[in-house]
Amino acid sequence: MERVATKKFVRTDALPASAWRCAGYDAIVCIDVLLSATTIVTALSQGRRVFTAPNPAHARWLESRLGDALVLSDTADARNDSIRFGGPTRLDAAEGTASLVLVSPLAEMLAAAQSQSSVYVACLRNLEATARTIARRHSRVAILGAGEGGDVCSEDEMVASWLAERLRCRGFELEGRNTTAEVERWCRTDATLVGWSRSAERLRARGRAKDVDFVLEHVDDLDVVCVGGQLSGPMRSPQHIDDARPTHTWGAPLPALGI
Repeated sequence: MERVATKKFVRTDALPASAWRCAGYDAIVCIDVLLSATTIVTALSQGRRVFTAPNPAHARWLESRLGDALVLSDTADARNDSIRFGGPTRLDAAEGTASLVLVSPLAEMLAAAQSQSSVYVACLRNLEATARTIARRHSRVAILGAGEGGDVCSEDEMVASWLAERLRCRGFELEGRNTTAEVERWCRTDATLVGWSRSAERLRARGRAKDVDFVLEHVDDLDVVCVGGQLSGPMRSPQHIDDARPTHTWGAPLPALGI
């Protein structure tokens, strides 16, 4: 009897609230290329555990339970809480493998996605590795851009579309008019456009040009996959604390799976 191939679908969306509407997708990819996703993937490549926190108070709560931890923030309110601003550049220069606690709006998105599906974090550093692994393991995928303050970020749309295009090349169908339009809009562009986005301009204005440059200079240079959620065995992210508030824990990075 001839075996019928399972159809595979991928859709993109531009706002974190979409994570609550992803029932039925067996994989959700969260993207915040400037800067949280890049920071998380960089930390994992260094052998760190990563904890995300939605606000400085939660970050301090986590730090008190972890003991030795590096606490960084992508948000402006960290100035009032003595938590350092930090992104991939600061992390790349840091020594040791202490756990990272990252204050980021991405924390809420990850918590929402975790209750639905297997959750991946992707950025320019591990885009190809993520595409290969997802193509091997999943059949219905949602790729979500974090945005900023409820607004769409063009750089997250770009990276989501590039990942969707790589999945299309691996046999996935684009799901919906919006996904098709976004992929067609961005699939022939390259990473340099990330540096022209409004988010990149704001980061440069805040004195964080080095972080923007780091993102642009590190494209597909890590062969690791950042995944948590409902996968069993060694791919499951361990839970190191017990708390009802949104916290996603990421363990050691995984080698990329070939296809």
